[in-house]
Amino acid sequence: MISRVAEHCFWMSRYLERAENTARILEVNQTLLLDFQVPQEQQWRPLLIISGIHDFPYHNDGEKVQEHLTWDASNPCSIWSSLQMARENGRIIREVISVDMWERLNHYYLWIQSPAARSRYQHNRSEFYSQIKRINQLLHGITDSTMSHGEAWDFLQLGRYLERASQTARILDVKYHMLVPTPSHLGAQIDTAHWAAILLSCSGYEPYHKQRAHVDPEIGVPDFLVFDPLFPRSVRRCLLECQKAAHNISGRPLSQPENEAERALHSLVGWLHLVQIEDFLRAGLHEALTDVVNRIHDIGDAIMRTYFDVQFQTPAIKSPAG
Repeated sequence: MISRVAEHCFWMSRYLERAENTARILEVNQTLLLDFQVPQEQQWRPLLIISGIHDFPYHNDGEKVQEHLTWDASNPCSIWSSLQMARENGRIIREVISVDMWERLNHYYLWIQSPAARSRYQHNRSEFYSQIKRINQLLHGITDSTMSHGEAWDFLQLGRYLERASQTARILDVKYHMLVPTPSHLGAQIDTAHWAAILLSCSGYEPYHKQRAHVDPEIGVPDFLVFDPLFPRSVRRCLLECQKAAHNISGRPLSQPENEAERALHSLVGWLHLVQIEDFLRAGLHEALTDVVNRIHDIGDAIMRTYFDVQFQTPAIKSPAG
């Protein structure tokens, strides 16, 4: 597979995952604010920070934040931009993805631009965000069942799980960091609601309570979202999937990382196998998660250099013998 096609597979998958994650945190945050009195600085600004936006001037205005994260075409992290870029990447590689996948992706691209989508956003925002979540979930299912599981599919997996790992770490980091400065809330109902919101933002509320309902959430929730080996949105599980995809692409065993991307993944996965949540808490959960986010970002850079920014080198030409 040529690097251009691989890159479009990778980014199409990342943009779809990003749209779903943004929709989920917006929906969860809206529900939280309906049920609890949350300090103004903790209402909408954390969602901007999770998306990497630190300079939005109206961070205390819920409607403007939702508009910016949902519809703003100038914001590369908005839902509209994410779906538009996913569709553009899919359009370029139509011969690689399945017909079913392209038709559904194009259908939702047209829907997000339609008056019907705007109307649903205005009149039933929760249903609108639920529809955005279903877009990625449906496309994920179509991809899994209609595409050959070869190199193109592996690059789709690599993009999906790298984006997911980054989002889970960011959500936990930002939300926890905003929660800690208000010690008067610790143990109170609002504290419980914040932990529930963190789990819901990562689709982890139900699986967490099936496994760890008896655990103190201040320890149990970070442990579950970072280290759980089975939950499909935990940082560890996502990085294991990235590692599997990378080695499927190269054909090398997991124990033998050779290129820069494989080595970066091997290093972070190995470190997460060695440490425990208690080590994170002793070091400071915010600091430890920031380090994880930075290392995931470095993995993304390594993937770009390894697979997509390969420089063509002209072979040396020998002078004819004199």
